[in-house]
Amino acid sequence: MRTKTTNNSNLEKNARQIAVRILTRVEKDNAYANLLLRDFLSELEDARDRRLISTLVNGVLKNKLLLDYALRRHLRKPMSALPFELRAILRIGAFQILFLTKIPPAAAINEAVNLCKNIKHAGRHNYPALVNSVLRRTAESGWNFSWPDKNKQPWRYLAIRYSHPEWLVKRWQKRWGTEETEQLLKTNNEPSSTIIRVNTLKTSREELIAKLEDLNLKGTVIPRLPDAIRLEVSGGLEKLSLFKEGYFTVQDESSQLVAHILGVRPGQRVLDTCSAPGGKTTHLAQLMQNKGEIIAVDIYPQKLELVEQLADRLGISIIMTVESDARKLEGIEGKFDRVLVDAPCSGLGVIRRRADLRWQKREDEIEKLPELQMEILLSAAGYVAPGGELVYSTCTTEPEENFELIKAFRRLRPEFKPVDMTPLLPFAVSAERDVLQLRKGVWQILPHLHGMDGFFIAKLKREIDK
Repeated sequence: MRTKTTNNSNLEKNARQIAVRILTRVEKDNAYANLLLRDFLSELEDARDRRLISTLVNGVLKNKLLLDYALRRHLRKPMSALPFELRAILRIGAFQILFLTKIPPAAAINEAVNLCKNIKHAGRHNYPALVNSVLRRTAESGWNFSWPDKNKQPWRYLAIRYSHPEWLVKRWQKRWGTEETEQLLKTNNEPSSTIIRVNTLKTSREELIAKLEDLNLKGTVIPRLPDAIRLEVSGGLEKLSLFKEGYFTVQDESSQLVAHILGVRPGQRVLDTCSAPGGKTTHLAQLMQNKGEIIAVDIYPQKLELVEQLADRLGISIIMTVESDARKLEGIEGKFDRVLVDAPCSGLGVIRRRADLRWQKREDEIEKLPELQMEILLSAAGYVAPGGELVYSTCTTEPEENFELIKAFRRLRPEFKPVDMTPLLPFAVSAERDVLQLRKGVWQILPHLHGMDGFFIAKLKREIDK
């Protein structure tokens, strides 16, 4: 279960200090780990620094319940009774002991003890001695501990073994069964690749890969998507001249599929109702060859600035941003050939990429979101021209936000008919479950089945008025 990482004492010490700061803010302030990593890693020149910090932060977040389960056998108090910084130090130490091979347990323990010096009143509480004792016992026992009974309490076993909230494990187990749920949980804990989208307005995929190789960056073609490249890199992309000059942007595979399925063409009029931060919006513009008109809507002006900045960096001129509530779409005039509703959602499909999300989401959110999603979808439907097409997408796995919502929408707006999406995919699918869904105009993408972020996509066409 242990994986390789770099081994350099000064580097590891600095990386641990930064990792403790990030993990503390995530747990204490509900800060977003991906944003903190981006900010901290952008200041670091050495790729080894960025790689190790990412490994520690994501490793702890993806295995938090398991690490706590292993640690609390050696603690007199529950983890919740300890200072946030101390929790982070213990988890980082335990993660290295249980998962990383290139850092000797003794070194991990010693550095963890040293990190305690930064905790307020550490000496008074003798935190160094506590950390030393707990981590040494953790190293001695290793993986030699008993799990919850998988037969009697499968949800508890899966929750701890793969560090997902019990409420979420129970939902998935009820829907898919224990075996498939375990496959999904396991996939969510695997490292996520960095996927970029080539800006075809400026270059080709082959040319960009060659340019990346000149910078000693290895880019691998993703055959199923025409503009996608997998990069072996941990952060720091925004520093590259190729990034600044708009040759690419970061976007996962499933997210890239949305623009292809919407099926835009040059010269069309397109509405993107929830456009920020602009990944799908700018992809639509690329597929339209920067010809036509895209109205990009968001309720927050600061988020629209992100859309504008991305469009400017990529050299796109056909996007016009409009500040408006997607439930009302005030200030939007006329009808559109294509409309995209990439709705706000629970985000449970991107847990693999956003490890902290699993600890920030609550089950009651899923109950509330469909009302908002339906309001946005009904509002957007009013702007689809007769014969025009609408795509609804989310980055979640939950049927209340996906299949059930589309069924309810079609009951309210029967003039919208499902579109067979199989001809629109840039690759062929063969699994019966996928084919059946796609032909009915809906598709639930799952990480363990499709090797990309969990996404839902539905496509509907508005009948021409008779």
